[in-house]
Amino acid sequence: MFNNRYKNGAFWGTVIGTSLGIIITSKMTPLNKKKMMRTARKVRTNLRDGMNSLWD
Repeated sequence: MFNNRYKNGAFWGTVIGTSLGIIITSKMTPLNKKKMMRTARKVRTNLRDGMNSLWD
């Protein structure tokens, strides 16, 4: 359904987004970091499900 270029772009978008998230959370206060990590965990699960559906 999707061509290889689209899958490659989705992969690199995920990698770049994750690294930016790590950089941003490293500069936060502990309370905000806890909230962000909880949200990031939900996003990561959704992203993993989305990436798995792309690879199938």
